[in-house]
Amino acid sequence: MPNDMITLKALSRELSEELNSGRINRIASIGNDTYLFTIRARGANHTLFLSAKSDIAGVYLTRRTHPATEVPDNFTMALRKHILGGIIEGFSIENEDRIIKIAILSKNELNDAKKYLLYAEIMGGASNLILTSEGKITDSVKRIINENSRPVYPGAEYVPPARGKILLSAPEAREVLENKVTAEEVYSKLNGLSKESAKELIHLKETIGADKALKRMDDIYSSEAFSPVAVPGSPNGFYACKYFGDNEVKEFSALSEAIDFSRGKAVLEKETARRRRTSEKLLSSLEKKVKRHIEEDERVLASAGTKERYLEAGEILKCNFHRLEKGMSIIKCDDFYNNREIEIALNPTYSPKKNIERYFKLYSKAKGAERFAKEDLERSLLLSDSVKELKTYIRNCRTEAEFKEIEEEILSLSGKRPTTSKKARTPKKTPPYRTDFMGFTIYVGRNSVQNEKVTFELASGEDIWLHAKNFHGGHGLIVTNGSDVPEEVISKAASIVARFSENRESPKVEVDYTPRKRVRRLKGVRVTYTDYKTVVVTPAAEEEL
Repeated sequence: MPNDMITLKALSRELSEELNSGRINRIASIGNDTYLFTIRARGANHTLFLSAKSDIAGVYLTRRTHPATEVPDNFTMALRKHILGGIIEGFSIENEDRIIKIAILSKNELNDAKKYLLYAEIMGGASNLILTSEGKITDSVKRIINENSRPVYPGAEYVPPARGKILLSAPEAREVLENKVTAEEVYSKLNGLSKESAKELIHLKETIGADKALKRMDDIYSSEAFSPVAVPGSPNGFYACKYFGDNEVKEFSALSEAIDFSRGKAVLEKETARRRRTSEKLLSSLEKKVKRHIEEDERVLASAGTKERYLEAGEILKCNFHRLEKGMSIIKCDDFYNNREIEIALNPTYSPKKNIERYFKLYSKAKGAERFAKEDLERSLLLSDSVKELKTYIRNCRTEAEFKEIEEEILSLSGKRPTTSKKARTPKKTPPYRTDFMGFTIYVGRNSVQNEKVTFELASGEDIWLHAKNFHGGHGLIVTNGSDVPEEVISKAASIVARFSENRESPKVEVDYTPRKRVRRLKGVRVTYTDYKTVVVTPAAEEEL
């Protein structure tokens, strides 16, 4: 379900048991208004996930690895300043609503003890993370300065969002549940409920009565009903207990595990999309630079005929040297190249000899510019092709290390060096994609570094090498170990190669395959191959990988 008050109340008690008296040792931002706290509690490190992003808003423990942003945002810096090293005193529900309050004992600049409250308001598009002390807001993820709504900015008094509905624990709740017969009616009257919880309340009322139903739902964590489950494939399909009508569910020992299971894919997609935008922005700068070079080179080459006119003018002036005088700005001469009369501009401050030399110098300069433009255009066209290739590789990236490899390649092509400190470790090269199928090992590269490894390190001469026909993409490899390769294995490998290619969105993709010994290196990791066959396949689905 979406985070409602019932789920959050159970979650806050679970987190209190797990993290009370724990020390906050690390605070990091992972983008999208999302943060990670590393907390040392009960002799172990725990990672607390907090997000104010509407579709992944929540607070729970995660076991997944999340890459931190290189430059922390303002809220991260505020959290580090005030609560890094602080002790967790407890989690609770605030205002009987979808707000988890985290009490933290920290120290101020004078090393005196100071209590902070971090409010995680989990309310869809209005979600927020707000740090307060002594009732005043220290900082928040989203600041609100609006006359028509409550103020949320540093220095303002913290006021919880208005409730406007009946509390689940209030006496009036029983009357609502007895008189309202649809989930929509119950949802609209009782505070902090999701529609799923409203349906469950009605079901419980019909089986155990309104009073017991309200009591159980008000504090599921303290009842025997608490048994966290998640519905596979649903990002909001997590429950503090199994609801009526939920057939296929996966059981977990902790509610955080159920949430992490449900939200993991959505969070990963958000992080990957954010990281992809960073790489694409870097590549876009290189693409614009290459485009400018190509346009300038083509302009120079288009005007290449002008240089011949400079040479002809110089030769004509040499033949009319006796007519030239200092101070002349123009001279009419017979153009013996084209059998006509022409006017040639002169610099009146130059001597006759210097005017002639000027045209030969212009010819020499234009000739040199044309030669440079030809060479630069060749380089720029190759670079433009590399940019298209890198766009495909960025789409293939999944991990922080892979994005780093791509960005290092982009910087290298841009003529820049990555800005790394002396203490920074040399990153390990990421391995290519690997899978085993029908007794054969299949490798597919997802970027230039991995393609190099697949084609020129892992492969032997008799192994089968694959590549999407006429499109940029990864190099594939089937390790044969001297055995004949069935068509099913070739089709499987080809479908993965198609998935990691520029043409991945097409329903059908042509993939060439040939023995590795028929593949020859060109420039860089570019290759040419002969004696190949072609298979038409459907690109592998993301879930298959």
